[in-house]
Formats: sequence, C-alpha cells, structure tokens
Amino acid sequence: MSNVGERTEGEVGKEEREQRERDGDTIGFLCKTSKPVFTAVAEHLRTEGFRVRFFHPRSELSERQTADLSLIVNKKTLPVALPGLRCARRAGTPLWNNLQATILFSSRLVGLRALSKVGFHTPAVSFEEPDGEYVAKGYYVWHDEPELNGDGDFYHELIPTEPVDYKYYAVDDGERIHVAGRRVTSKLYGEKQFIGDVEIEPELAAALRRLVEQFDLRGIGVDLVRDGDGRYWAVDVNLAAGYRDTGLEPALARSIVASVPDE
Repeated sequence: MSNVGERTEGEVGKEEREQRERDGDTIGFLCKTSKPVFTAVAEHLRTEGFRVRFFHPRSELSERQTADLSLIVNKKTLPVALPGLRCARRAGTPLWNNLQATILFSSRLVGLRALSKVGFHTPAVSFEEPDGEYVAKGYYVWHDEPELNGDGDFYHELIPTEPVDYKYYAVDDGERIHVAGRRVTSKLYGEKQFIGDVEIEPELAAALRRLVEQFDLRGIGVDLVRDGDGRYWAVDVNLAAGYRDTGLEPALARSIVASVPDE
C-alpha cells in the first residue's frame, strides 16, 4: 500500500501540466498547419500542458511575439523570418535548432562540406555544367528544387543510381539521438512518393549523429542516393525535414520539451 502523501506518477504528471499552464509556456512553430507530423507533435504538447501557436514560415515575427514565447520550433526558416529569429535570440527566447546552424545550413554548399567532414561521401561540385547528365542546384535551400540537367548556381554529376532517395533523419531528445530512415521516389523524376522503410546502415547513422553533435542540432534530415556499387552519397542536408512516415513523433515531442528552458 502506498504511504500517505505519496503521489502516483499520474498525479505528478498532472501537476507538471498544470504548472506549465500557470507558467504560460507557449511554444511557437514556424510551420504550416498542413504538416501532419508537427500538428501531431503540437497536439501531444498541448496534452502536456503547453500552449502552442503556429506561424507561417513567411511570418515576420515581431519582438513582442518572440518575447511571449518560451521556445520557437523553426521547422522551416525563410529569409523573411531571420530578423525575427535574431530578435528572439536577443530577447532570450531559444530556438529548437540554433540560429547559427540554421544560417549555415541554408547554404547548400556549406551543407555538402559539413556532410563530407563528418564522414559522408559527397559528389564533387563545379560552377560549370559538367559533361553528361548532372544535377543543377541553387546556392540556398529556399531557392528552386534541384533540377536534372537544368540551370543552377552550381552543379554536380548525376550519380548513376535507381531513381530513389534514401532519407535519413536524426532527432536529439536530450537523452539520445534517434535515427530513422525511409525510401522515396526521387523528385528529380517527378512527385516524391513514399516507398518504404530502410534498414539503417551503422556507418551512415554514426556520421549523422556526429553531424548533430558537432552543430548542436535537435533535428535534421539528410538525403542520400546509392550507386550501382552499393555506396551511399549524401546529396542534401535539411534542417526543415518533415519526418513523415518515420515514427519519430514521440522523440520530436520529447526533444521540444527538453529544449524549453527551466524557469
């Protein structure tokens, strides 16, 4: 029999939720409400006692808006939102993915360099169209999507592979870094469609965890392709990953809760 005055786990959880509501912890999402993973995560946070507000990625957050938030989940960051995120940092409102990394990884060239440094194979880039088939890309992630044999700011040769992307995702929930993956049809050849899960390759997972640790990230996605010899090539890094069909919603929720500063 429980001792008098001893609280059950459910009672403790209820008290924590009620305390959050009294403290007014509000989490802001820079994310469209049409994103199913993050709407599910937001609903989980509400059951934990947090208030949640969604802002369109093109929102120009004011200093007052950022000061009223306990955390900003910058799921997607466009140039118009950067001044507001800088205001948030000055006001002491933390971001889920830190501002330095958000700015760094807006550059596709920087992203490829970082992937190479942590152990991924990456294609060589050039600023002139290569001979043969190639992929054209814009300098920044908010530019147009990569295009097969199109015009771009820079280029890399098309790696001979089936038209499939291997998407790896990592989420740091404050205790461990979770890794998941999936296969999708390549957007170079049409609309992206889910194919299935992937068997996580230990070497790729280790490189992904190094990336998270070195840049103090909370969540990230990496796009890879596999050539005819079975070698994986990292071709893009994405701080605005969608995490769909990964089962990472619980880890995302815990990661966000762990990122809210203690009063």
